[in-house]
Amino acid sequence: MKKILIILVLFISYLSFGQEAPEFPKYNARNQANIFYYNLSEVPKEIKVKEDITKNKTIKVLRVYNDKIKKISFLNSPKLQELELTINTLGKQLYSNRDLAEKVRKKIETTISPIRDSIAVHEKGLNDDLKSFLSKRQFKKWLKYQRGEKRKLIPEQPRNNSAPPQSMNRRRNRQGMGGRRY
Repeated sequence: MKKILIILVLFISYLSFGQEAPEFPKYNARNQANIFYYNLSEVPKEIKVKEDITKNKTIKVLRVYNDKIKKISFLNSPKLQELELTINTLGKQLYSNRDLAEKVRKKIETTISPIRDSIAVHEKGLNDDLKSFLSKRQFKKWLKYQRGEKRKLIPEQPRNNSAPPQSMNRRRNRQGMGGRRY
């Protein structure tokens, strides 16, 4: 009887630790606004540009784009730093206080949306310039490279160490026949 009681207490304590709130990830406003710079030496290799003329044009267009983004970043850095400071200090309070979370969300939208829009305009211009002299295959690789660089900006979700791995959950949910086991 004592063994069952001990096992029951251990099991309940294990479940209570499994329900902890996830750790609040550090907020990066520059990533949220899509502010990043292309590596001038890496891009021609990634999109397989072999001709020197095309390579020089590519580097020139990317350099102009990076300069425009640096200017946008410089002009908006105080706003972005203030936003980061606000969100990182509030942290877990945003989970519990809905009104505060809504105010912060509106502040994020008013600060980051214009920056993101201006970057999108410059990015569209960059893509149009590159499309004018790259081959279809090179331009397709460029778009793939660009998407990959943007994906790197998205923060990873914090993992709960006590939760089972995703592969176990998938196996458990794949029972076929609408979930019936027979």
